[in-house]
Amino acid sequence: MNLGFIRSYVDPNLYFKVEKDIPIILVLYVDDHFLTSADPLIYQCKRDLTSEFEMKDLGLMHYFLGLEVWQNPRDIFPSQGKYIMKLPTSVVTSIQSIMVNINSNTPANS
Repeated sequence: MNLGFIRSYVDPNLYFKVEKDIPIILVLYVDDHFLTSADPLIYQCKRDLTSEFEMKDLGLMHYFLGLEVWQNPRDIFPSQGKYIMKLPTSVVTSIQSIMVNINSNTPANS
């Protein structure tokens, strides 16, 4: 099946095409894919992909590669908020681990 997408030279997981002067972007990641474009083109592309591949539409994206993703009809907002909120805990745990090793009087090479 040929949907007319062109593979990006910059990223082999990024595909694009233009229909009626409107771009459609397809990103593949392991067994997931993400589409962005005008709604009618997304719906048509989903139908075309579903006719060729077994797929499940999971709706709007909420997470991608560890990023939270918030969307409204005109914008997409990626955020590392959850990662940042967890960062202090992991940093504190690492510091505590280092302090325990220093206080144990264990030589570094043992």
